[in-house]
Amino acid sequence: MMILSLGITAFAANSTTATVPVTLTVDNQYRAVNVTVPASLPVYVINGTVITADNACITNNSKNGSVQVTAVSVTDGAYKVGHYDKFGGSQTIALKINDCVTAGSGRMAINNSAFPKIAASGNLPLKYFAKISGDAQNTENLEAAKIVFTISIVD
Repeated sequence: MMILSLGITAFAANSTTATVPVTLTVDNQYRAVNVTVPASLPVYVINGTVITADNACITNNSKNGSVQVTAVSVTDGAYKVGHYDKFGGSQTIALKINDCVTAGSGRMAINNSAFPKIAASGNLPLKYFAKISGDAQNTENLEAAKIVFTISIVD
């Protein structure tokens, strides 16, 4: 009986038909990036003093494998993104994240020492500072700029 189930033999004078199953095996060997990033990086200006959060971080939620921030872009929001080291202008914000600074709107120059690999179940603290132009009006929860973190698997 077992020999009959392993193959199909057809005996006919002129023609025959045979039904053959299609067997499918799926072996996904990929990992998805599974991280948590801050919902926002809040900046407060209180009586001229700029205050930022001290608990922001990116967490690698994967059980195995490392990830790394491979790009950071900062684009204009309600404020124009300025150069952190040569700060000036009206309605301007500039950021310094893990010692990497904005040079205007767009991609920041980052490096592996500022944004090292994040091991499985580990996190990367985001130490950030901001400069805000002196013409900032009283406001609350204004989206001054937008940050895009690109995070990649790096095993």
